[in-house]
Amino acid sequence: MRNIVQQVVMAGIVIFAATGTGFAGECTDNGWQPTFVRHDSVAPTVYYYTGHSFIPMSTPAEAQRTCETQGVRMTINGDTCAQRPWGHFGCGCNITPSPNTTCAAFQNFLRNTLQKK
Repeated sequence: MRNIVQQVVMAGIVIFAATGTGFAGECTDNGWQPTFVRHDSVAPTVYYYTGHSFIPMSTPAEAQRTCETQGVRMTINGDTCAQRPWGHFGCGCNITPSPNTTCAAFQNFLRNTLQKK
C-alpha cells in the first residue's frame, strides 16, 4: 500500500513539473491581470491573452516560448518568463461573474466561441 501511495505522489510531482506550471489559483480581484488564463470548461487548454485576443496553447513548451517571445502583461517583482515558468503568470477564471476584468473578457470569449459551435 505504501508503495502505491509513493507512486501516486511521484506521478503527481512529475506531471506538475512536466507542465512547467505552478499555475496560481483563481483570479479573485483586479490586483492581478494574468497573461495566461484557464477555465474548467475547456481544460486542459490554457490561453495566452494578448490584451485583445485569446490564443490557445497546445503544449506547455508552446506556452513558455510564447511567453518568452511575446512577454507578460504584468511582471512579478520585475521577473518575466525569462526568469520564471509561464504558469506563474496565469490564473483560473472559473468565478462567475468574474471579479477580474481579464477573466470577464475570457468568459465572454468562451461564451461566444462555444455558441458558434
